[in-house]
Amino acid sequence: RSWTDHLLWHHAAHTVDLFAYQCGSPIVKANAVQGPIHPALGIAMDMSIQLKAANGAICTLSLSFNNDGPLGTFFRYIGDTATYLARYDDLFNGKEEKIDVSNVDVSMNGIELQDREFFAAIREGRAPNSSVAQVLPCYQVLHDLEQQLSN
Repeated sequence: RSWTDHLLWHHAAHTVDLFAYQCGSPIVKANAVQGPIHPALGIAMDMSIQLKAANGAICTLSLSFNNDGPLGTFFRYIGDTATYLARYDDLFNGKEEKIDVSNVDVSMNGIELQDREFFAAIREGRAPNSSVAQVLPCYQVLHDLEQQLSN
């Protein structure tokens, strides 16, 4: 494990960026705590992050390399009118009932959709939906969190 497999700089980065993107609002407050540093690897194996966007939305993120179960990510979206669980390309309501999202886009493969967007942006002479410039605020939040963790 290294910075390329680091809880903050790799794994949390995806959620921090996704949260701000989905909220359509910048992150204005972020807190983090981490577990003990692994003696051989030099990185935390467990971390918890709290985020708040300018529009009031919050995100609670738990990360661990100590998971004893299947690898993977799921997101639980809790709103004032519904709860949703996203697991890769599948979406469920809060009662674990699968929601059909097959007609949402031309594909359910995230890598394919990402590639389609990049090629469309090139053809249309515009920045893609996920440009380097758009991810810079995420890395500022990660930097601020790292400063908290090093104190």
